Amino acid sequence: MKGKYRTMYENNFIWSKNHGVRAFIDRLYENGIRLWAEGDKIKFQSTGGVVSDEVMEVLKNKKPELLNYFCERNVVLDQSFDLTSIQEAYFLGRDDSYDLGGISANYYFEVELEQVIPKELERAFNLTVKGNEALRSIITKEGKQAVLEEVPWYPIEVMVLHEEQKREELRHQWETYLYSLETWPMYRVVLTTINGCSYRLHVGFDCILLDAWSVTLLLKQLFALYLTEYFPFPVYTFRSYCRDLISNRNQKLMDAADKYWEGRAAGIPPAPALPYQKRLTDIKKPVFKRINHELSKKETGLLYKKAKEYKVTPAAVICTAYMKVLADYSGNTSFSLNLTVFNRLSTNPAIQEVLGDFTNISVAAYEPNDGDSFIDEVSKTQQEFWNLVKYRGYEGVNIIRKIKRDKTSGAVLPVVFTGILQGLRESEYYLPDWAKESYAYSQTPQVSLDYQATDFNGSLSVNWDYVHEAFRAELIYEMFQKNICFLKLLILSDWGQEVSVNQIYELEGQNIPVL
Repeated sequence: MKGKYRTMYENNFIWSKNHGVRAFIDRLYENGIRLWAEGDKIKFQSTGGVVSDEVMEVLKNKKPELLNYFCERNVVLDQSFDLTSIQEAYFLGRDDSYDLGGISANYYFEVELEQVIPKELERAFNLTVKGNEALRSIITKEGKQAVLEEVPWYPIEVMVLHEEQKREELRHQWETYLYSLETWPMYRVVLTTINGCSYRLHVGFDCILLDAWSVTLLLKQLFALYLTEYFPFPVYTFRSYCRDLISNRNQKLMDAADKYWEGRAAGIPPAPALPYQKRLTDIKKPVFKRINHELSKKETGLLYKKAKEYKVTPAAVICTAYMKVLADYSGNTSFSLNLTVFNRLSTNPAIQEVLGDFTNISVAAYEPNDGDSFIDEVSKTQQEFWNLVKYRGYEGVNIIRKIKRDKTSGAVLPVVFTGILQGLRESEYYLPDWAKESYAYSQTPQVSLDYQATDFNGSLSVNWDYVHEAFRAELIYEMFQKNICFLKLLILSDWGQEVSVNQIYELEGQNIPVL
């Protein structure tokens, strides 16, 4: 009975990509014909002239279904709410008229599972969907977000494969997938197995729904439900958060932030002038690739303890190291990076378990002076981070707008630093000991290079997601290797002195890889 109900419900679920009436309306829209309902009548407008007799016949025969469709859609739209500024940026980034646009902000990852019962995981996932509004959300064509109170059961397909290559083909299909607007779900979940014993979990989603920190919460909730069949989902939701953000806004602080960034924008140096092999404006459909490296727990601990001794945060240290490597390749000595942060600006303690896109952005400038010690440079970066905290409620997209002024489509700050760091604090890992993340990929509109630093399991993991058409392969790998070597060099260096990237060549035999 449950299976029959599921099929019937899915056939009548208008937010399904394959819903018949929706597909018909979308086809008309592509041909310049717009439909809408007024009372018990279906109205239409055509930009292409005459509507064919065939279309008119379908409109007549499908009138009840069309009226039902528009009625249900209007109910959902009446309860929709605004996108956050970063969600709006992702929404606009789908437009290929913007440099490095024409794509959605995607995240895709794989988790190796030594043991799992697929049907139990499916059950746990659907409970997770039921407990989180973000997993029942859609994005409308008008640029709003709406929560569906009820959605169909999500079946997790188990694909039995015979070779690893098939998994790679699946991966390549999902990495650049463009999730449709006004369609549920804006994510995909599948299990694959080759030997029938161990499994691999494949998850892809549109970042307009979830940020990277929320992904860890999603996995934490999913496996808690799988293992214990219970998770205390918060009543507080991302929708509540967005509304509270507006009503609780400190206008005095926002005015101060606006004044600060208005004065600062004119003096902010441009993005690093990196040696791109192709102009960013000429890249019509950016495809990203990832390079990654994980420092050992010992190396991570030594680096973090040194940061603590100098009273600076690991994020400021890692970001400064990144900027110093970029400076070795940049055509401008002073430049700015786009900083990604994950703000949860609520006094409600439940906010720490809420799934959503809490992303905000800011700007950090790198303006070196001759003779600066490394700690001098880190202190400047740290001040940028403090400004970010001070004005954390200010929408970072407004900073970009102040910088770009009359430049309407260009990628203003395409080089990014993203830090999701806990420092030396011990915290519960988001995966059980029989599960391990084995692969991840992300892409973001109007970004050429995104540095992502995480330390969830006590080891510093460094990922570079880059537009592969923009860089020569040997160059981007050289830059990345220098960055890793420089981080290890910092463990041995005196930060009170000037520390040069070129010093990595002098430390052969001291456990520092030499290029």
